[in-house]
Amino acid sequence: MQQPSAPPAGHALAFLSRLCARGAGFIALASIAIAGTLIPVKEARAQGLGCGGLLVGVGDSLASLVMKCGQPFATERVCIRVPRVVWTVPLHPREAPRQYVTEHCEYVADWIYHRGPGNFMSVVRLQNGVVAQIRDGNRVP
Repeated sequence: MQQPSAPPAGHALAFLSRLCARGAGFIALASIAIAGTLIPVKEARAQGLGCGGLLVGVGDSLASLVMKCGQPFATERVCIRVPRVVWTVPLHPREAPRQYVTEHCEYVADWIYHRGPGNFMSVVRLQNGVVAQIRDGNRVP
């Protein structure tokens, strides 16, 4: 017995109707397969921070953040380890330069906004005076 091929995009209902003649087992299996193709996939997108009807997003300046949301509830200074390549100058002309990989600390600021009781705090990461990340923090009791 020849199995029906997968439905081309937009022909899911026609494919299901062809399977109706095959029996209930095929219908159940086909409806599960078709439902999987029709469910929209969530896209990853940057989170924003709403402050009094104004929205702050990644890429906004520090000045824009302060104008829209005011001063934070708390601030933290966080060290992000960043690899750095260092070359040494040889002392002898026959020696080749050497390469070392070290880590240095790039400090960023996490500004924490209190969103009220029962809500999550919002953490805004600032890097070089620009909003680099917005995420939810701990829930406030």
